[in-house]
Amino acid sequence: MMFDFLRAWLPECPPWARELGLWREHRAIARRHARLKTAWAPHLQASREAILAAAERCPQRRSALVIGAGDCLDVPVAELAAIFPKVVLADIVVGRTALGWARKFPGKVECVAWDASGALAAVAARRAVLSATEAPKLFEHAEAGPPPGGETDLVVSANCISQLGLVPGHALSAAAKDADLPDRCAKAAARRHLQWLAARPSVRILLADLERLNLSAEGKVLKRESLSARYGLARPDRQWRWNLAPIPEWSPDFHRVHEVGAWIYGP
Repeated sequence: MMFDFLRAWLPECPPWARELGLWREHRAIARRHARLKTAWAPHLQASREAILAAAERCPQRRSALVIGAGDCLDVPVAELAAIFPKVVLADIVVGRTALGWARKFPGKVECVAWDASGALAAVAARRAVLSATEAPKLFEHAEAGPPPGGETDLVVSANCISQLGLVPGHALSAAAKDADLPDRCAKAAARRHLQWLAARPSVRILLADLERLNLSAEGKVLKRESLSARYGLARPDRQWRWNLAPIPEWSPDFHRVHEVGAWIYGP
């Protein structure tokens, strides 16, 4: 009985997801959110509103897929379940909150442990021997395959594109001697994900970082890193600011802030 209770509430993920640091990252996000609920609330609400705006554009409303669902902090699960008879919450680490939604809406909300990059099992199997040249190519040429459960009327990529290759990249042995390797893996995985999204026949919404900013206590920009430019993204349909790590969460000297965009494609 105790095993069944724990299994119902512990996150689900493939064993190698822990080796790549993905379970640790999932837990870190949950803990940071617990500390910074007030700072994160506007970003999470803006994400949920953008997803529902995309849902309104669907000519047919039979099913929806959320990629990077995690603990569904930025996903309006109940609202999507009211619109679509089937909602699939997909991530490599399926959080207990997502599992709770599936229990609340049995037969309507489903959780799936799924690798949106298509590369992680191969990366994990070879992470000790992959060279700094081979690793990004694995992400660049990976095949995620069809969406779990088949094509859907709405596909949501929920604030995960910049992380698809970054965390696994840090887990590679080659990264110890090549500090830029995780970033190259992140770029390759992100570009491949955009290709995968473009191939879907459904309405698609991409939620992603536009820029990462370090701001002084007075609001002066100390550092700016553009992410959308590297992926060739056009101007987003919506844009807002995420106070990811106010002083002193990340640093005693600056706030870490992300400019976030929502791109809606399709009918």
